[in-house]
Parts: sequence; structure tokens; C-alpha cells
Amino acid sequence: MTSPPPSQPRTPWAEIALAALPAALHALLLLGRLHPDEVFQSLEIALHRAYGFGVVPWEWQVPQNPAAATQPWGIRNYSVPMIFSALFKAGDAIGLGSVMARRTLAELPQFLLHVAMLGAVWRLSLRRVGASLARACLWLVALYAPLVWFGARTMSESFSTAFLVWGLERLDAEDEGPRAWAWGGLLLGLAQVTRYGSAAVIVPAMIWLLVARRWRPFAFAALGGAVAAFGLGLLDQLTWGEWFHSLIHYVRFNLVSGAAAAQFGAQPWWTYLPGLLLSPSAVVGLFLVVRREPPRTTLFIAAALGYAAIISATAHKEARFLYPALILLTVAGTPAFVAWAGEAWKRGTARRVAVITLGAAGLVYFGVPTPYDVQRKEQFQLVVKANPGMTGLVIMNEGLWGSPGFFYVGKNLPWCPCDFPHDGCFQMAARDPRFNRGVYWSNGGEAEKPRDESSKAAFEAAGFRLVEQRGQASLFER
Repeated sequence: MTSPPPSQPRTPWAEIALAALPAALHALLLLGRLHPDEVFQSLEIALHRAYGFGVVPWEWQVPQNPAAATQPWGIRNYSVPMIFSALFKAGDAIGLGSVMARRTLAELPQFLLHVAMLGAVWRLSLRRVGASLARACLWLVALYAPLVWFGARTMSESFSTAFLVWGLERLDAEDEGPRAWAWGGLLLGLAQVTRYGSAAVIVPAMIWLLVARRWRPFAFAALGGAVAAFGLGLLDQLTWGEWFHSLIHYVRFNLVSGAAAAQFGAQPWWTYLPGLLLSPSAVVGLFLVVRREPPRTTLFIAAALGYAAIISATAHKEARFLYPALILLTVAGTPAFVAWAGEAWKRGTARRVAVITLGAAGLVYFGVPTPYDVQRKEQFQLVVKANPGMTGLVIMNEGLWGSPGFFYVGKNLPWCPCDFPHDGCFQMAARDPRFNRGVYWSNGGEAEKPRDESSKAAFEAAGFRLVEQRGQASLFER
């Protein structure tokens, strides 16, 4: 009589949810933004869809004569804004209509997605190193600085990367069969829907399945991805009036026409190389993976390095574009690193010091400047604080794309950003009594002090009084 196979330990969902909290608290308590897209490509469009006001960036604008338009337009789809706008309206129905209530409602689906992603990290680690070490893997990944910074932000990189980790983990599950593989393909498709640039991860991953001769996972993943593709095409048909409109125009703008590089600049191919060192445990772990682990572990590595190669070959580059590669490499390398650390720990003090140093190295990035630091958090915080009684807002030393937008202003009222007291925006606000709140942002440093003093004097001359100074931001009322 054969003994039954050993039962797998239960997934510790409560602990996984706890591990997801740092990212959520980082976004909700600090506010600010990592990039303007965090506000204007999701929250602002959702606000506009729900209430009819909000800044509509060029990507979402429809030309007067679409049939005759020569430039790409409508290069984003409405999947995320539709979810957020529905949550905002539902919140209104139960009295949750404040700025922070709406931001918290927007966080709910993202928190669940983050939990699902960390659940995938647990399962992957369980298969690699067993239950006793999977917990260490979970927390090393959950507390990896870029994941904390991005994980709860309303950016396409944040949504998409969570789907990528979850989907690749399902394809990695060789013993779970067609349902897991089809689900993995669907998740990769959703990663593509939420960020078209994720195709640069998905294509190398699918090619690797073929290289590894995993024909059935490839076929079922393609089937799941086709379901997501059909959903995207239908969504574009219903919202833009053309099947796959946003995807087609995205490709035209970013790849075919060269407009992205012309409009936003081009950088050399090696730009991303220094950023890959942001995860020391991943670097060590990857070496160990290649040297010691079974070939199937290279699905994550193939996807991550393939993506890094593709974005390095693309002319227009931004620091945030590297985020998916950082997370995929960290997820791939952490189990091997933890297994090595467990063995090294038993071999004396010197090895233990090395383990602690490498394990803590990822935490260093919470305290040193990086391209992924949250920006203008005090400014956003003071704008939210100014909401009660606000009838108009002027923000000085800030352009539109760095501002909190209508979303953090919270209502449809007059507001404008400017740079200097002589700008038309401030001159109008000084004369218009509706503008009863002002926020000034200092660039900081000794060289900026004369500008800070003259700007604050202009607020006082217009009848404003300083209410609070928080970091580099100042709140004025009148």
C-alpha cells in the first residue's frame, strides 16, 4: 500500500496580507507621487469619468476630426480608470467622498493584487526551498525597497508587475496542469492590458517556454492570453470605437513613429545597467540560481533579462521602466539566496556577517537617494489638509504635471499652478477672492532662499497668512 503524498502547507494569507501593508501605508500616509502618471493616467481620468471634471492629458484626448488625424491619439485603455471611477461612485453612495476616502478606495483592488502577487512569491519559494525558508523569502521580497515604493502606487508599472509575477508563477507550476497554465496566460494578458510595455516581458517568457519544450504550458498560456486580448479589444471598441485602438496607437507613438523619443528624449543603451544593482540579494541569488538550480527556474530570469534587453534597445528611457525587471530578478533570486544564507549561517561568524550584510543591503535604499524616491509628499499632504473650506487654490513653484491635479484638490473648483509671483496664475489668484488657499514648494538649498522669501512675501502681500510649513512645502490661507 502506497502512502499518500505529503500535504502542502496552507498559504499563510494573514501573514501575506501583513507583508503587503508597508507598500499600502507608504502610498496612503506619505502621498506624493513617483511620477506624474500616478495622478494623471489613472486617478485624474477616473475622476473625470465619474464626475466630468479633471485634467485630461493628451493621451486621452480625441481630436476634432479623428478620421483625419495624422498623429497617434487615445493610446491608453480605460480598464483601470473604469474600476477606480466605479469605486468613487460607490463610495459617494455610502458617504465616502473625501479625497483620502477616494484614495483609500482606489487602494483596495491594488492591495488585493499586491497580496495575490506576494502569495505567488510564497508558492514559488515553497517549491524552491520549502516551507521553513519560504517565509524568509516572502518578507525579503515584501520589504525590498522598490516594491514598497511602487507596490501601492496607481501606476501602470505597479499593476502590471504584480500580474507578471503572479502569471509567471502559475506557468512555473509544472505539476498543477492546464488550469494553472491557462490562468497564468490570462494574468500575463492582464499585465499587458494594464501596461502595454509589458509585452517586452511576456514575449521572452513565451519564447523560453518554447526553448524549454514546455509545449502544453505554452499552448494553454496562449489560450488564456487570447481571452485577455479579446477583452482588451472589446473594451477599446466600446470606449474608443475601434477594436484594439489604444494598442495600435500606442505602438504607432512609441515604436513606429519615433515620436516618444523625439518628444521625451533618448538615452544610451547602457542607461539601465547601474539600476540593476539595486537588489544585492537578487544579484547573488541569480548567480546561485544559474549555478545550482533546475533549468525551469530560468523562466523568471529569461523574462526579466529579455525585458531589460528590449527596453535598453528602445531609445526613450525612464528610471521607472526598469522596475518590472528589478522585481522579477528579485523574486527569481531570493529563494536561492535564502537557501545559501541558511547554509552559510552554520559556517561561522564571518559567513553570518556576510549574510546579514547582503540581506540588509536592500534596506539601505530606504535611506539613500534613488530615482524611485517619492516626490513632493509634503505638498500633496498640505493640499489634502487644505481641502476643508477651500474655494480656490494656487500652487507656486510647480507645473501642471507635478501638481496634485483635481483629484487631490477634491472638488471642481478653480486652481492653478505657477512658478513666480509675476505669473498670470498668481496675479489672477491674488485678485480673485475665491482663491483662499495657497501652497508654495521650495526647491531647497541656500541658493533658493531669496526666491523662497520673495514668493512668501508675495503671498502675504495678497492677504494670505502662513498656516503650516512641512518640509519644503508651505500652506497659506486667507
